[in-house]
Amino acid sequence: GPEDHGPVPSFDVLLLGVGPDTHVASLFPEQPGVRESERMVVGVRGAPKPPPNRVSLTLPAIRSAREVWLLAAGEDKAQAVTIALSGAGEVQAPAAGAYGRTRTLWLLDRAAAAGLPRSLYPPASA
Repeated sequence: GPEDHGPVPSFDVLLLGVGPDTHVASLFPEQPGVRESERMVVGVRGAPKPPPNRVSLTLPAIRSAREVWLLAAGEDKAQAVTIALSGAGEVQAPAAGAYGRTRTLWLLDRAAAAGLPRSLYPPASA
């Protein structure tokens, strides 16, 4: 039940995909699950993409990971990446609230990174 709070999971690395609407795991913008602040998992009903009913880690569970790696590829993810990295709130852009305790790594292809300022690009490797 809602009162049954288990221990916080201990993840070394969580690899999450970022959706074109900025969703991560099954936490969609403005949906109730993204607002959950106490439980580690949440039931998601009426998700905007199939399947409509699912279970998801919450942002507190995601943030309990030592490292969170966020993966986005393709032109359709460029706006989501830009929004998430521009200071958007986590309720409006769940990817903005997905970060690790010690490291957050964004893994992007050129198309997904197209809207980012060049100052955020890592130095070219030799």
